[in-house]
Amino acid sequence: MACLTDAKICAEPESIEFTKDYSNTEGVTYAPNSKVEIKIRCENLSSKFNPKVFVFFEERVYNYGVPESKWLLVGSTETAKNEQNPSFAKSFVFEYYFQYIQNLRFVVLDMEGKNDGFLTNDYIGYVEKCIGELLVNNKQKKNTYDIFGAVPFGMKFREKKHTVKDARMIISIEEVVNTAVQAVFDISCKDLDKMDVIGKSDPYFVISKKLDNGSWGKVYTSKVKKNTLNPNWRQVGLDIVQFNSGNDKKLLRFEVFDWDRNKNPDYIGKFEADFETIKSKKTFELIDEEKKKKKNDYKNSGIFTFDSINFTEGFSFSTFTLHGTEIAVVFAIDFTSSNGNPTEETSLHKIVDLADLSDFKSLNQYQKAITAIGHVLESYDTNKKFGVYGYGAQFEGTEGIKYDYPLNGNENDPNVEGIQGILNVYYKTLERVKLGEPTNFAPIIKKITKSVKKEGCSKVKGENVLNKYTILTIITDGEISDMKETISEIKKASELPISIIIIGVGNSDFTSMEELDGDENQISSNGKKIRDVVQFVPLNKYISDPDVLASETLAEVPKQFFNFINENKCVPPDFELTK
Repeated sequence: MACLTDAKICAEPESIEFTKDYSNTEGVTYAPNSKVEIKIRCENLSSKFNPKVFVFFEERVYNYGVPESKWLLVGSTETAKNEQNPSFAKSFVFEYYFQYIQNLRFVVLDMEGKNDGFLTNDYIGYVEKCIGELLVNNKQKKNTYDIFGAVPFGMKFREKKHTVKDARMIISIEEVVNTAVQAVFDISCKDLDKMDVIGKSDPYFVISKKLDNGSWGKVYTSKVKKNTLNPNWRQVGLDIVQFNSGNDKKLLRFEVFDWDRNKNPDYIGKFEADFETIKSKKTFELIDEEKKKKKNDYKNSGIFTFDSINFTEGFSFSTFTLHGTEIAVVFAIDFTSSNGNPTEETSLHKIVDLADLSDFKSLNQYQKAITAIGHVLESYDTNKKFGVYGYGAQFEGTEGIKYDYPLNGNENDPNVEGIQGILNVYYKTLERVKLGEPTNFAPIIKKITKSVKKEGCSKVKGENVLNKYTILTIITDGEISDMKETISEIKKASELPISIIIIGVGNSDFTSMEELDGDENQISSNGKKIRDVVQFVPLNKYISDPDVLASETLAEVPKQFFNFINENKCVPPDFELTK
């Protein structure tokens, strides 16, 4: 490998910033997980080259399930004159989103023409990577890539038979803007309305922010304070992007409720204000509009005060992926008889020939869910291996119905290689499985959380180190039969580094799935607030666009991740390097 110590560096360093607005199907704009800066070097180019790197961003659209790519030119580096091992000064800044595949192409040209025209300068080669993969590879010091000499699909360049043997590109990436800034509040209420016949009230509060489409999105649910009309909440930490999308003028709503064990909470009152007003005013009246209409002498239902507001800078999602935290991915597939016989055309498990697996349109609904979600998550799994389980059927070589069966038949190592490995083992299972019933989630959640408890976190030098965060994706066709047991396992999972994604396929009633994703499950039977770890998405709503399906499904994961690391004061494995 050539030494870069003496490489020429072009003067006038600068950066090019590229932004793209991402929003959900309701038009609500997503906030980025961080901003990252990319810098480029090359090795072993011909000494006669005047290399320049052009960076392109892939924009994909789907027409009737068929992807069409358009490569947008982000910008280019400076030209390095007669340089074999150029280290380019110009850098590229991107907003990073966990739930999207952000593909980049780095195209190297030999600048012999009088301008930057692609047909007036000689093509050398290219590298294509997504930002998520660059983040994971960078932490493993695997950020050196071979430069391919073939012209990439969909692009036209002036070709010359340049040799790119042993030519490499080194792509370094680092976080430049930390979006993990927290607002930390000390909050108190005074003289809340008494809602309970016996005793006082058991108050808690809920924060929501007004979204771009005019609706309200829940941001935070506090802990319950038992038997008091003057509660205090200390050191309430909220990520600023989550709290107000980084906009101090965004309208916020604070609602106070009285928690009840056996019935819905009683409403006490609310106020609305933007963060700019909150920081200056700090004290607000809680108003119950219905009481105000009925009582002429009504003043308020209590006083809500921000006793202190401070700001701290924590670790962002990309900080953890850059510094050693592994994202592990597990799939659990529903093989109950309600899916229909795989040999029939109407079956949700309709057997699709292996040769057609690259054609998204032709896939059955389970294969579509696996492909769309898996392609995003594959970038984050360091060894590109996925755990794959089946449930609700009798599998080859087993007796009775199993609910946590490894599809490769190996209890000690249920992993397969990449997305294609999942599709292959799923295909083979369909040929031999005996579909059964009922649909139970609790066993697979219990099995995975047992592993998470052992491998997720460890104590190092007094720090709580997050080694691995697990995403369990359960694909199902409808109602479950073990709701009580499933809720119990989810509440246990809420204390561990895990997110549970449920994808509903077909047209069944998914009421129970929506209940598992409901906000009422954020408060347990003893009034303790628990972390929200479940996200439910109906496949049919997004089936025509796998990118939208993936983004809607995975959008909540960074927030669930943040809530875990904040509640447990976690640091990444290489935490000393982040100081």
